[in-house]
Amino acid sequence: MTFLMPTTRERLQWYLEAERKILNGQVVETADGERLTRASLATVRREIERLHNMLGRQQAGGRRSMIRRNYLE
Repeated sequence: MTFLMPTTRERLQWYLEAERKILNGQVVETADGERLTRASLATVRREIERLHNMLGRQQAGGRRSMIRRNYLE
């Protein structure tokens, strides 16, 4: 059995869906068995922001790292 780690984009989608469910008054359970409720909303939103930032860095990072690498050579 092969276990594939979810991509950043997949994780972001999961957290966006969790946020929507929490706002609708539903309880969301993570893969670890943690229950996310309205009290967890701030944590969910911080994770959404962190994942958005990661995706932005990944998309822009390719060009920046190439420029940096060329500059150093």
